[in-house]
Amino acid sequence: MKIQITLMVLSLSVLFAQPANDSKLIINLQNNFGYTVVNVSEAMEIPESSDITEEGLVDWDQFNYKGLVQVFIPRNKFMIGGEVGFNRLYRWEERYKVSSGESRWRWGQIWTWHLGVLIQMKVADIYYVTSGAGVYTFMNGSGTTVGFPLAIGHDLRLTDNITLPIEFRTDIIFGEATPIALGGGIGIKIAL
Repeated sequence: MKIQITLMVLSLSVLFAQPANDSKLIINLQNNFGYTVVNVSEAMEIPESSDITEEGLVDWDQFNYKGLVQVFIPRNKFMIGGEVGFNRLYRWEERYKVSSGESRWRWGQIWTWHLGVLIQMKVADIYYVTSGAGVYTFMNGSGTTVGFPLAIGHDLRLTDNITLPIEFRTDIIFGEATPIALGGGIGIKIAL
């Protein structure tokens, strides 16, 4: 997988080596909110709660938050760049018994941070599609994996240098039970 990502980055570098005449550095700060499609019981390897044993996964939510910083360089009708960001994927709560028969609880939230490479294509003057690949690290120490983002957006131009991107984005993260983050939000793009 690491070799495939390296080859993709090299291919993009060669393909878009011709600079555009109006080349600028574009920075995008994005916040998205939504839902994570995942089987929490399978992802946390905790069986669902049982009335017989009074143990297992008793509560969870799949609210998703994504914050990220993207940097792009325009190349012809494309923009290439990278991003760094983080995801709040879901929350879980487990009830279990100790040797005395007493119930105890433990809980947590699953977050990732990631680095990625991106390519963005203008579909029309104010619409774009973004895709790429990234390396996602789970903050609970469960590991690092590959993920793929896909976003569709609409740019609201405020000035020649400031735009508000409104986008819908999904991130497929190949971790335990393959969480898929779905969300939408608004950001601010600044052309320097």
